Amino acid sequence: MVLGSAFFYATYGIWSRLMVSSFGEFSQAWTRYLILLIVVLLINLKWKIFRPLVKKDIPWLTIIAIGGINQAPYYYGFKHLNVGTAVMLFYTSLVMGGYFWGKFVFKEKITIKIVASLILAILGMLVIYKFDLKPNQIFPALMTIMAGFMGSAGVILPKKMKGDYPEFQVMTWYFALGIITNGAISIVLKDAMPSIIQIKPWLAQLGYATTFLLANWAAIKGYKYFDASVASLMGMAEILFGIIFGIILFKETLTAGMIYGAILIIISASLPHMKLSFIKKS
Repeated sequence: MVLGSAFFYATYGIWSRLMVSSFGEFSQAWTRYLILLIVVLLINLKWKIFRPLVKKDIPWLTIIAIGGINQAPYYYGFKHLNVGTAVMLFYTSLVMGGYFWGKFVFKEKITIKIVASLILAILGMLVIYKFDLKPNQIFPALMTIMAGFMGSAGVILPKKMKGDYPEFQVMTWYFALGIITNGAISIVLKDAMPSIIQIKPWLAQLGYATTFLLANWAAIKGYKYFDASVASLMGMAEILFGIIFGIILFKETLTAGMIYGAILIIISASLPHMKLSFIKKS
């Protein structure tokens, strides 16, 4: 499920490239949340999947909802930074967010293997992408970092809740909050939005919405079975899928750096599950 979520997350770049000239940062977010909220409510209307809320879960659901509305800063960062820099910042923040929630919320032990995995993952990204940040890109960089940290909360914290809620019910919270916050900002800023007769950007939006739903469903479901830090490292497989999509769909060149970086990322995701005789159990 975690690797499946990484596959669907990797398609975000494809949809973003098709939408970037038509949608603003906030209009693309609230329209997608609206589509998804309607779909999930129709599913519940048909199959009655929602369950009663446990009061103690409401604060966690609120934090999850805030984390889940990271689409605007994510889109903004990838729009104003080169892809390599945005990916580096987003995934470093995402993984560090996993370490943060794991340590301070779930009291997980950060072992030598997990620290070594983090170092290998960052090295892998550095090998694949060139980190290039100009002074006028500091704000987009901060938005990208924020999006990564928010994303980690949206998929890791659901396992903290007492109630056994279906993944779609959890997602309704950030769909609703995303419509309100992004919609209001979109109106104030008069954010760009394509007309209904512009087929290409709306088809891309539907593709984005579909993969968004599948990615978050798989992530919320799959992350429950791993420590937060370990699941975050496994989620970096999205970078590998992104490279594959770039080669197949956009005719990008496979370089030696991509190969070496991919190997480091695969090792980093696998290391926490390996039994190494020379590392004592903590």
